[in-house]
Amino acid sequence: MENVFGGFGVAGALIYIALIILWMLVPVFVFLISKRVKEMRDIARESRIEIKELNASLKYLKRKFNETNEQQT
Repeated sequence: MENVFGGFGVAGALIYIALIILWMLVPVFVFLISKRVKEMRDIARESRIEIKELNASLKYLKRKFNETNEQQT
């Protein structure tokens, strides 16, 4: 160990170890971020489908309302 970190000292060795630990955590963060993005994409897709269903229901109700108004007049 003394030959590897001879020029850096204890502080350099600690920084080096911290960088190794952080580099090992990078795949974990990438996995978590990609998982969250996938969840957000699925939520957006479901919301789009629900909005289409609501629009179809509104068009149906509007058509029925107009038909009943026409029949009453």
